Formats: sequence, structure tokens, C-alpha cells
Amino acid sequence: MSLLPDVCVAVILAVVIFSRRRKGGTKTLAWGVAWLFIGWVAVASVPSIAAMPEQAVYGLRAMLWGLVIAMTMQTMDLSEWSRNFIRRVLLFVLLANMLLALFQAVVGLSAVELQGLMEAGASYQVESQTRLLGFQATGQELSMLAGSAFVWSCATMVSRGFRLAGPLIWFLCLTSAVVTLVVLQRSALIGALVAMAILVFSINSGSLRGRRAAATRRFGAVAGASMLSIVALAVLAPERVDLALARFQSLFGLSSDYSFNVRQDTTLPVALKLIAEQPLGYGLGASGPVAAKFVPSGPLADYPLGGIAADNGYLFVALQIGVPGLVLFFLLLVTWGFSGTFFDTVPHERLAPRSVICFLAAIMVSGSFWGLTGSMALVVALASIGGGAATNRGALNNGPAPAPDLLRSAANPNFVHLAQKHRRPSSSD
Repeated sequence: MSLLPDVCVAVILAVVIFSRRRKGGTKTLAWGVAWLFIGWVAVASVPSIAAMPEQAVYGLRAMLWGLVIAMTMQTMDLSEWSRNFIRRVLLFVLLANMLLALFQAVVGLSAVELQGLMEAGASYQVESQTRLLGFQATGQELSMLAGSAFVWSCATMVSRGFRLAGPLIWFLCLTSAVVTLVVLQRSALIGALVAMAILVFSINSGSLRGRRAAATRRFGAVAGASMLSIVALAVLAPERVDLALARFQSLFGLSSDYSFNVRQDTTLPVALKLIAEQPLGYGLGASGPVAAKFVPSGPLADYPLGGIAADNGYLFVALQIGVPGLVLFFLLLVTWGFSGTFFDTVPHERLAPRSVICFLAAIMVSGSFWGLTGSMALVVALASIGGGAATNRGALNNGPAPAPDLLRSAANPNFVHLAQKHRRPSSSD
């Protein structure tokens, strides 16, 4: 079941590939930076493929799989059926993981799930509690899905409203908010906090075009409901919620945290030293989650960060494709996060994808998440379908914008009437 994100994205790509290619639309700066990054990765992959072909192929997939999916999805002019199908597949995978994770939080993990955690080589114990899995192989992957689902669904409701977003998005928001906390991965908490700060800033900066008051009320309602959901879970799993809250509080006192100090005193200096010695990198697949599959054959196998890249995704990139690759990677995240999509669209449709990309940029500070290919692919697919690139063809062509997609599990004539009632004016208004 840990392959679920890969299978999901394969199905989505099949739908996308058979769709029509987009005509028109203004590309953002992120599109050009993405191609520069792909070009640099291609150049850097040549010596790696010659020296360690199997490892390099894994590294190439980890570095580009998610990005290529995002670019492919946003260059296609998806039909209404295709957009709704993709959204439903994404919602199914996310909700399935959230519900199983909540079940695991209440009753604990089974012997089979615990065995899978140990085989994955992941850190699975936090004091008296075991990290949650959902359908994933590690808690890292589940935390990525939970955090990105929370910020995406929250931003979707803030920008569109509760009625147009639909009950499934509301339910996903509440469940993923709780799972982001109780999965016991502080990286996901950091990412969610950063993304929420960006969302609040976007509301106050006028991205919603005069709808700030309504957006603020929606944000407050989401925050309040999320807190109530955590309180409800505390009745069923008090020890896990207590520990989760303690992990959250530890974000404000990391100087006394053992894990943080190990990274600061050991793995981070080693990583910086290695990068200084070889600024063009050690080859694709030399570091991060990919390298862990090939221990002890990799060029960094003798170092403590061979499989974990100092628990920092940016160093994970630099150790593989060098400092120039890291610069392009950072610029990609910045421009992509600022634009929200690879094609220009109306401002309020950028909030959801922007929140997801900001979440990714933040969690990369304390984890090599970009190398988790299945979950990463699912997250960038979520960011792509959540943006205006696939939902505002009329706005891009200066014509009437289509009615908002309802993100519902089934068609309902009443919802169609509601969409017509809330139809937005064209982008030229």
C-alpha cells in the first residue's frame, strides 16, 4: 500500500497525457527556472550514470519526478471530467491515509505495520509513542501528505468559501490538521506554520480582492474547528495528543533538544565540509533517502549523513548536484511559491498551490523530503490541480471565468445552481 501515491499519480498522468495541450496563457518566471533546473540535473547526471548507473537512475527519478508531473499537468487543457476525476483520486488517497492514521492513533499500530517501519529504516519511536504510518512506508511520507493536505484544503476554503469547496474538503481539512500534529514529525508542523503564515499574509495583502473579511472569518472557523478536533481525539488517545503538544512546544526551545543538537554539532558540519570539498556534487543518488537503498556502495557511505543528508533537503540537493544545482533548486521553490502556478492566473486561485509549495520549502529545512518520490508526486499533483492553471482557462483568454469546480464526490443539481449563483466575473473586471 506504500505504492499508493505512485499508482495514483500514474493514473492521473494517464488522464493528463490524453488531454489536449494548452493553447495560450502566460508562463511565469517559475517555468523558466524549472527548465534551467532540469537542464542542470541532466548535465550533472551524465558522470553519475557512467559511474553508478542504478543509483543514478533512482536519484534522477527522485530529483525530477515531482517537478515533471507538475509541469506536465499544467501544460494540459484538462476537461471538466478530467479535473473532477483527478481531484477525486487525490481526495480518496489523502482521506484514506488520514482516516487510517487516526485509527492507528487510537488503537496503535499492528505488528505488520511495526515490522514495515523497521524494515524502512525510519525512526519510528518518540518516547512512549510510535510514529503513525497511514498507508505509507514511513512517518515522514505520511506527515508530508497530512501537512500539504491541511494547508491546501484550508487555503481552498479561505479563497472559495465553505459551500463552494464542499464537505469533503472541509472533512479533509479537519482530519489532516489533527494528523499533522499527532504524526509526531516536527518538520510537518514547521511547514504547516510557515504555510499558514503565508496564507494570512496573502489575505491581508489583498489577494482576495476585497473579500478579506469573509476570508478572515473562514480562516478563524478552520482554526477553531481544528482545535476542537484535537480536543475530541484527546478523549480517545490522551497520551498521544499530550506528546504531540509537547513536540509542538519544543519548536520554541530547540536549543535544548537532543535531535536538533546532533544535527547542529555533527551532521551539518560534515555536510558543509563535504560540499566545500566538492562544490559540484557527488552525483545523483549519492545522498538522501535514495542513497539509503544502496548502502554501503555510495560515495558518501562512510559518512554519518550518507543516507539522511544531514536531515536537510537543501543539503541533500547540494551533495548530489552541487552548489549551482542548489541555487537553481532554491530559486525554483521561491518563484513557484510566489506565482503559485507555472502559468499566470487570477490572484485568489494562487492561494492553495502557493500554500502547498511554501509548505514544501519549509519542511525541506529539516528533512530530505524531495527524495520521497511517491508522496512528493502526490503533493505536487495536489498543488497543480489546486491552482488556476487548470481551472481558469477563460480568465487566461480574457473570457468569462468558468464556475468554480465544486470538489464534490457526486454531481448534484443544487450544487450546479449554487455555482452559477457564485460565478465570478472575468479577469478584466
